[in-house]
Amino acid sequence: MDTDTLGIIVSLIGAVFVARQTYAHFIRNRAFAYIERFNNKDFMELRIAIEQWIVDNPDPTSLSALLKSKKSEDISMSVQIRTYLNLFQELAVAFEKGMVDKHIFYRNFDFLIVSNWERFADFIYTVRALTGDFTIYKRFELMSMEVKAAKKAENNTGKIYVFGYGSLMLEESIHKTLQRQEAKYPLFDATLQGYARGWDIVIDIFSDALQHHVKALFLNLRKDSDGLVNGMLFSVTFEELNRLKEREVNYDCIEVTPYISSSILAPSDAVVTFVGQNEHLLDHCSEPCYVMQRYLNVLERIQPLHPRQYEYMKQSASFNAEVLEGTYSFPSKG
Repeated sequence: MDTDTLGIIVSLIGAVFVARQTYAHFIRNRAFAYIERFNNKDFMELRIAIEQWIVDNPDPTSLSALLKSKKSEDISMSVQIRTYLNLFQELAVAFEKGMVDKHIFYRNFDFLIVSNWERFADFIYTVRALTGDFTIYKRFELMSMEVKAAKKAENNTGKIYVFGYGSLMLEESIHKTLQRQEAKYPLFDATLQGYARGWDIVIDIFSDALQHHVKALFLNLRKDSDGLVNGMLFSVTFEELNRLKEREVNYDCIEVTPYISSSILAPSDAVVTFVGQNEHLLDHCSEPCYVMQRYLNVLERIQPLHPRQYEYMKQSASFNAEVLEGTYSFPSKG
């Protein structure tokens, strides 16, 4: 190979390297530019206006009805929602064409994309049906599907665990909700730092003995910088976690991974637990509250299976309320 040919090859390699670096710089800058657009004042004001409208119109059919309304304020809101969705469609085009850095993209836009597609899907489907154009916001839909798949693949590298500190330390109680075919739920000792356990979450139940609704107390966790709660972990799938969320009335599901100590956990695992919503705490209840004997009976079944955890639970939480016999039921949702 002569010197001239070698020089040309080196120049071509250099040009390719510079081109790749320039492209990488370009797609990173595009990703950051979209982040700035999603956080600018105009977009935030638009987002707040739409969020307020959704809060004021919680009926799932409201978005579809909005499109058919002739009221000027509804037409204005419909335009605002389309303006909002147009940015996601624009982002989807950039995503599809490889014009944004996907690593930055996934880290910054994943929740925003999936949650907004799910929130406005019925609105978009109605627009398509009314216009007969089924390509409207199609790129947004495809982007959402790809992001969801990427998130699922990423999350599959680790397990999700639930930290139980009351009835969720009992396999039979877990099984009532999850209904696994093999009815097996391995439980592992764990401690949660920065929280305290107590009988201070209030739930409306129907007492079969009294034949009317009453306020009942159940175990709960509260933030406590000096607190330490002993409990148990069990692994769940995404679908199972959603079933538990439906079960835990008046509780929020929160991640507590950094505050959990357990020999079972791998670095990629995540831990969640259920913490009572502030508005349902005993502090905000002026009515008499009961503790249900049936719930106490469930907790007592933990003792022969996990005696150490049962003792921790008994020692760390007490109540000052009348114990009420009989069966009870929780209010139905929807």
